[in-house]
Amino acid sequence: MTRRHRAVRIALAAVLATCVTGSRPVAADAKRAPTVSAEASALFPKIDGWKLSDGPTTYDSDRLFEYIDGGADLFLQFAFQELASATYAKDPVRHGKGGESSPGHSPTAKAEITVDIYRHKDAVRAFGMYSQERPAGTTRLSIGADGYAGADHLEFVVGSYYVKLVQLGGKEPAVLRTFAEKVAASLPGTRKAPALLSCFPERGKRVRAERLAARDFLGHPFLHDAVAVPYAVGQASFRLFVVEGKDNADVRAMVQRYRALGSAKDAGADPVAGQGSLTVKDPLNGDVDLQWKGRWLWGAVDQPCAERASLVEELGRNVADLNQ
Repeated sequence: MTRRHRAVRIALAAVLATCVTGSRPVAADAKRAPTVSAEASALFPKIDGWKLSDGPTTYDSDRLFEYIDGGADLFLQFAFQELASATYAKDPVRHGKGGESSPGHSPTAKAEITVDIYRHKDAVRAFGMYSQERPAGTTRLSIGADGYAGADHLEFVVGSYYVKLVQLGGKEPAVLRTFAEKVAASLPGTRKAPALLSCFPERGKRVRAERLAARDFLGHPFLHDAVAVPYAVGQASFRLFVVEGKDNADVRAMVQRYRALGSAKDAGADPVAGQGSLTVKDPLNGDVDLQWKGRWLWGAVDQPCAERASLVEELGRNVADLNQ
């Protein structure tokens, strides 16, 4: 459903509310209408040869589903705050004198570029949402902290902002790149990916396939704020992961609950110590190797092999460096 169709539906609902006994007053419906603010307007720069044809319009966490019905829940997991959306339009290019089309030519289809700027609570959560939607193995664009593009779309992340651009009426990657660079320049925040990503060993790692999970990691509600990276070594495929706890007590609580799920090899005596290692036979994921220290919990899941154990040890050494 287009933004114009949504606006018509909202206006129609307001009219009907005045005609039906017991309906909410128009003022109540008006509060649900898309809004715009000076702050949102400032996010959309002027682009030579283009003009804003729709928006900017903003959606908060209560109304995001109106814009991306079916996809809002995942954004909310990553502490979504607000979406600002606007569409730029460029007039058709005509051939011939006096603006008329030349014989045998028709006006070029009107090009539009929609820019959606999703603001999250912080840079890690914005990158996390971006990682959920970025296809593995894409070529990195040096826009913001990270970016990638297709023929008619481009996505990138800057600080706490996850930005999507979609072009209609043409496929011009260079135009999208220009738009993206100008939008990125107007946004505050870090231009670096989360430091934790650099902890994962390069040996066997799949290119640009890391995924951040805000909650329910490996299907368990007590595992939160995780990063998982797939690896392929020989015939074995597995994932290394790191979970960041609030503190050591939080990490020990996660280990305690995980250990209670099923049999745990070398579990040791209760309570869970401040650091240690064990293997949990997870009913959902099979044998999961765990190590923990401080506010960090790391390990491996999926196909076990000797190389997997070696990479877990290397990952642990790298994670330890984050505390220094």
